[in-house]
Order: sequence, then structure tokens, then C-alpha cells
Amino acid sequence: MPDASTPTTLVLGGGGFLGLHTVDALQAAGLAPRCGRRRRSNVLGLRKRKVQMVPADLDDPASLLDAMQGCEIVVHLAGHYPKTSLDPKGALALGLRQSHDVLEAAATAGVRRLIYVSSTATVARNPGGLSDEGHTFPASPGHGTYHDLKWHMEQVFLAEDRLEVLVACPAACLGPGDLRVGTCALLVALAWGMDPPHPDGDVPIVDVRDLGRAVARLALADSPPRRVILAGHNSRLQPLLETTAERYRVAQPSAAISADQAFALADAAELAVSGTADRPALSREIVDLVVHGVPLSARLAEDSLGMIWTPLSDTLDDFDAWARRLRILPPLPEPSPCSPPFTKPASTPSSPS
Repeated sequence: MPDASTPTTLVLGGGGFLGLHTVDALQAAGLAPRCGRRRRSNVLGLRKRKVQMVPADLDDPASLLDAMQGCEIVVHLAGHYPKTSLDPKGALALGLRQSHDVLEAAATAGVRRLIYVSSTATVARNPGGLSDEGHTFPASPGHGTYHDLKWHMEQVFLAEDRLEVLVACPAACLGPGDLRVGTCALLVALAWGMDPPHPDGDVPIVDVRDLGRAVARLALADSPPRRVILAGHNSRLQPLLETTAERYRVAQPSAAISADQAFALADAAELAVSGTADRPALSREIVDLVVHGVPLSARLAEDSLGMIWTPLSDTLDDFDAWARRLRILPPLPEPSPCSPPFTKPASTPSSPS
């Protein structure tokens, strides 16, 4: 239970997929997080966790300042996430404005430490092997709207000198609770017997609960790293889909399409939903992340935060159990006497042992 010496912590974006697991980890670490909420946001998950909720909207700087009053720590999981890549200038302008407003409110409110949850899209390729925190882009990556937006926003937070700012860069987050079927979309489509077109590329993965635990440790650490990669496993998308097909006892996926084909399909899919509330069948963001993905080392998180990564098979088992209860995945058919046993996806360590 928190006591008088426990730092007051505000979580922005606490009601989302990453946010709820971060709230769980903060509570498990003995903190009592205060969670910001927008007027029309879904707060059912936060209500179940019985956390304090306060109005906080990234488009309302005054609400951010009010929400941060008395807080020593702010966890920012609500950075701008454009639905499509069709308006790069607009996405960048909005993301930068919101980032500056969050930092201004934190500095004015006297926040001691702010943890910004960014993305491994900001990590550059290491031609000699695994990329780590030292592999950075000297300028905007030019890999699409999502990569460029995340790079620019991260630069804003790293340049802040009025308070301590830490940056966490999570890989693709998998695990229970992904109600919007975001990162897991290709796996879910495959489980339903579809054959979604896809490129191949490096896809680092982290269990979403490990992300939450890492953020909680960053919040409480005496000497935390300034920027840290959170990636429990390295995989290639095509082999991951193939082992996933075995897991769900469905037909093997088709071979990967070329990057250019994937870009064209994603651009067309985004144009088809432009101006609607629908999500594209294949987003340019996902294609960019796969095509430009790099294998990662998470040694710094292991050494400085004591992170031990959840095995990928356990992550997928827990996701399956949760998703089947909500019918996001179909019921698992009973194996016939002649059916071979399915093989769980193998994981690749994030860093050499």
C-alpha cells in the first residue's frame, strides 16, 4: 500500500491497451496512480481498478496543468497516434504541439520525472548486428508518417531540461487486453482462416505486461537510463505467421509480398477509409514498421531495470485465452486423432547471452 513517502504519479493514456497494464504494474509496485481521462474516453478498465481519475486532454493545456498538480511523476502513454498516414504535416504539427503542451504543464506543475513512452521506430539499424540505444537517426528517418512523427516527438522530450525526462521505446506490444486488435491484427486474421497480404521484415516483440513493469521500474529507479529499449524477442514476420498458423491449426499463410506491393496496398486501404470512422485493412504504419524493422538488443533494460522477458509462447497463450473469451479469436477446434500437435512459436533472445 502507498504511504506518505510514495510519489504521486499521473498516467496519461491510462485507459488504453498499454495504459491499463502500466496501471496494473504501478499498483503492484506500491504506487497509487492518478489517471487522466478525456471526456468521451472509455474508462471501464480504470473503474475496475479503482484508481483516481481526473480530466486531462492533450488538446486542453489547462486540464493537463490541473491534472499534474501535486504529482512528482508523469507517465505519458498518450502521444499522438494517427489513424492513417495520409496527412504527415498535420500529424506532425498536432504531435509536436501536444508534446510541448505536456512538457510545459509538467514544468509549471513542478513534476520531477516524466516518462515518455515512444517507439522502437526511433531506433536506427546496426549494420553489424543488434541495434541498441546508441543507434539513432541523425535526422528524421524518412520511413513514413509514423516513424517521422515518433522521431520528432522523441526529440522534443529528449531536449527538455526543466525536469528529468526518460524515454521508453517499446517494440510491438502483444498480450491480453488489445481490444482494438492493433498489433495482433495479422495474427487474428490468420486465426479466422484469412490470408492477409503482408511483407516480411524484422518484428521485435514485447509482452505488454513487461512494458508496464519496465515503466514502473523507471518510475521508482534511483538512477534510471535516459532512454531504454523494451524488446523481449526478435522475430521475422513470415516465420511468426507460419508458426501462428500451426498454433491455430489453419492453412499456412501465403508468401510475403514485396515492400513496394505492401506500400501500394496499404496506401490504397488508407485512402478507402479516408473521411470515415473505419480502420484500414492494412495500415501504412504496420507496413513501415515491418519493412523498416530492425533486430534489437534489450540488454540495457535487463541490466539497469532487472527485466526478465515473458516467453513469447506464454504471451500468446494468455492472449489466446483472453481473446477467445471475447470471441476475438474463434474457438479452438478439437484435434482429430490424426492431427499432428501444433508447435508453439519459438522466441529469439533480444540480446546474446
